[in-house]
Amino acid sequence: MNRIFERNRKFLEEAGWFISEPYSFEWWGKAESAEEIFISAILVQRSKWENVKIVLEKLKRRNLMDFNGIAKLEEEDLEEILKPIGLRKVKARRIINIARRITEIGGVEGLRNIKDVRRFLLSLEGLGKETVDSIMLFALNLPTFPVSNYVRRIFKRMRIISEMGYERIRNRIVQELNRDIYELKLLYSGITSVGKIFCKRKPKCETCILREIC
Repeated sequence: MNRIFERNRKFLEEAGWFISEPYSFEWWGKAESAEEIFISAILVQRSKWENVKIVLEKLKRRNLMDFNGIAKLEEEDLEEILKPIGLRKVKARRIINIARRITEIGGVEGLRNIKDVRRFLLSLEGLGKETVDSIMLFALNLPTFPVSNYVRRIFKRMRIISEMGYERIRNRIVQELNRDIYELKLLYSGITSVGKIFCKRKPKCETCILREIC
């Protein structure tokens, strides 16, 4: 499957994913830092990516694309910047709280030194398993796999998985790809692109790039 995704790089780019070297932030919409991935992963919850990009540009213009700057903000100030985003009050509070917690432990580098990064991130308000695994894979370059609805839908239709819980699916994929960061990022970005464009509730199988193996 990943070989098909590699042959269709332009398709992935059109969906917002950029195949790059394994430890690059660029996979995630040409992100420039781990903080940008953290912030956008929270903003995109129940919001359109187009609106997230608008907010990210506003944050960049204000030099607020880092946890040190965000940690000093009042919630009302960040709410104003998040105006195009759904649930902006809740997200402003969560982003500031997360920025403060991570700043307290030494920023992103300090986070990398925590023994159980996943457990720490899951303890923060607003970070569920899928968001945490996305951050770990794309921002921290740690071997995990976000099990999104797209992943479940496509793998079920392709009969790759039967009904399994989140952790069983995640662990199986990580093991089968030998914890390879490049392969994990490529699979997730490819699956997400196919799910967004082709494999909807009413699938467009005749034009899907996976039709030869599905």
